[in-house]
Amino acid sequence: MVTTEVKITDKQFKQLSDIVYKETGIVLDEKKYNLLVARLSKRMRKTKTKTVSDYVQLILDKEEEFANFIDATTTNHTFFFRENKHCEYMLKTLDNSKPLKIWCAASSSGEEPFSIAFQLLEHSFSFSIFASDVSDSMLAQCRQAIYPKEKIKNVSLPVLHKYFQNGRGKWQNFVRVRPEVKKLVTFGKFNLLHDIPSDEFDIIFCRNVMIYFDVQTRQHVVNRLCRAIKPGGYFFVGMSESLHGLDHDLINVVSSGYQKK
Repeated sequence: MVTTEVKITDKQFKQLSDIVYKETGIVLDEKKYNLLVARLSKRMRKTKTKTVSDYVQLILDKEEEFANFIDATTTNHTFFFRENKHCEYMLKTLDNSKPLKIWCAASSSGEEPFSIAFQLLEHSFSFSIFASDVSDSMLAQCRQAIYPKEKIKNVSLPVLHKYFQNGRGKWQNFVRVRPEVKKLVTFGKFNLLHDIPSDEFDIIFCRNVMIYFDVQTRQHVVNRLCRAIKPGGYFFVGMSESLHGLDHDLINVVSSGYQKK
């Protein structure tokens, strides 16, 4: 029988934290001990693994379970129209006669790119959005574009009626983004730590992820993302984040928002 209460030794905590850091750049310090235990316990129950040592060996041996472990330990919390001041700034500042290429570089379950898409459509912009994440399970949710109704608490009724479909039957407590909006957003896997952008964008959003990185990793990620911003383009980080203390060629134009020289 699999034990439901997992205990991790200091050595095992460091080993697992190092694996997460090496793969994603996310720092799991001692404050994240309970989080790691909870996520690890869930995976051990799912894989019927009896000891932490056995599970560590499993993720080292099996690529699929390694991906499941990374999925389980990356934090995913978002909702529609979260930190919308950046999008409001865009709408006031940009010319809607020029098409936009946008990258949401940590899209989680998709609420951010869809929220941006709704507003650009409302203001008659021509655009395409590439939304990426390191998590396969999050990308699967993005492509489904089905959300529980508690996620739409900040969505106005006109936007809700125009861009969402209400679920019925067993889906009555869910909504789905309409197909005409879904086709404007392309989802793909991208690891901010290891992958190199192959395109250039007018705007990059990378919000509420670098707060989990140490300074060295933040600098590494910013270097790569900055190279993917077109001259005059914009870069937005989370409202609790900034590029203070990092080397870059960006000008601060709004709270947690920057423009490339």
